[in-house]
Amino acid sequence: MAQPAQTETPTGMEGYLTLSRPNAWIAGFCLLLAVALGIMWSYIALAAVAAAGLIVLYLLLRNPYWAFLAFMFSLPFATLQLIPVRGISNLAFMAVIVLFFSILLNLRRLPAFRPGGLGAKPWLFATFIALAMLGTLFSVDQGIAAKFTGMAVTVFSLYFVGTLLLTTPERWHQAANSFLLGALASAIIILYGFFFSTRALQDGLYRAQYSTGGGAIGITISFLVAVPLALILAETEKRWQVRTFYYLVALTSVGVILFSATRSAWLALAVLVLIEFIRRPVRTAIALGLTAALSIGLVSMYLPSTYQKYAARIFIAFNPEYGPQAQIGFRIENYNVALRMLASYPALGVGMNNFAAHAGRFGRVSIPADFRLNAHNAFLELLTGAGLLGGIAYILVWLLTFYEFIFVARRGPPSMRPLAIGLALGFLMFTIHSMFHSPHSVLLLAPIFALGSVMRRDLLRKRAALG
Repeated sequence: MAQPAQTETPTGMEGYLTLSRPNAWIAGFCLLLAVALGIMWSYIALAAVAAAGLIVLYLLLRNPYWAFLAFMFSLPFATLQLIPVRGISNLAFMAVIVLFFSILLNLRRLPAFRPGGLGAKPWLFATFIALAMLGTLFSVDQGIAAKFTGMAVTVFSLYFVGTLLLTTPERWHQAANSFLLGALASAIIILYGFFFSTRALQDGLYRAQYSTGGGAIGITISFLVAVPLALILAETEKRWQVRTFYYLVALTSVGVILFSATRSAWLALAVLVLIEFIRRPVRTAIALGLTAALSIGLVSMYLPSTYQKYAARIFIAFNPEYGPQAQIGFRIENYNVALRMLASYPALGVGMNNFAAHAGRFGRVSIPADFRLNAHNAFLELLTGAGLLGGIAYILVWLLTFYEFIFVARRGPPSMRPLAIGLALGFLMFTIHSMFHSPHSVLLLAPIFALGSVMRRDLLRKRAALG
């Protein structure tokens, strides 16, 4: 019988030269990719960052709680100008937009919203907003009034989102740590720009954060909260890595406050130092000495003219015979101006942040009316802007938040007390700063209000369950 012809199987390199249809497609794709990389190599890093950003955005849209943590991280970047789009130019407002769409896309998966247990705070907040909206109709500068009323609505909405998502003690601490991580990242960026910018040597009134397009006064509010919060959390932390993180947050945040050249923030920091002296005198004395030595050395190198001018302004405030009071005296003058304004518009006020539009009519002389400077006091701004009815309602929201933190700090379990104490001290520093500036409608207030409400609600539920 004839033997069947045997087919030879390709051996060696010959087998790799035979391409099937799928392999041909793969080879073509690899060739196309090689050509694309050769042409667009300079853009590869940008493409990788864009791809990573899209992946992060997708994950945040899928998980509202992660989106809220991203919002907490973004708060210390609230004045950092990132894109030239008015209204959403910084990371914090972009995080709010992402959080909004994440909530919208996951409405069916969210727990039912139950305002019970939040107390009178949301009702007082709603009263303030309703009266502010009504006052907008009668204000001189309706655009400004509508803008700040809209900001109040945003803060109110974020407050409710916080009470909805911050449901457990673990989530409270995760939110706080996200905020502190953002504070550390923001502080490093600010201090880097401060020390390596030529403006620090050229500008007579250079302040930290100018190099990144923001404002020194606006950025300090986050770091005023971060310093005591980080210090208190570090005291109960046993892991040295986490303690190191907290102390780095406190150290860099103090640096931003010192180099912001914002005297109200310095005053708040001085109050914290006094409190810390009472609590831990040895640690505070060492920290204060090191900070003072470092600051004096850096100020003498970088900012001699800036601090000389600010020292002169403070001296003139108490000795008016040596110079005009244009920079400090108008703040004192605002009290009389506000009283006259309230007497004329007691119920609804002049409209949110319309103080500057009316100040010239009610006796302000230190600052020209054309400068349009606000009251430089959050509480005067609230009372004159929303009247006694709306202003007092909102001030009560602040007072209730203090009460909630103090209530948890005194009666809560040991696991809850450090966070409550840290937030109470941070909010106290924020309030001291607010006596000389007007941050009454800022995003940072939303999580502070929310954490106070949910911590008190959780403690009351636990006490009720124990009988």
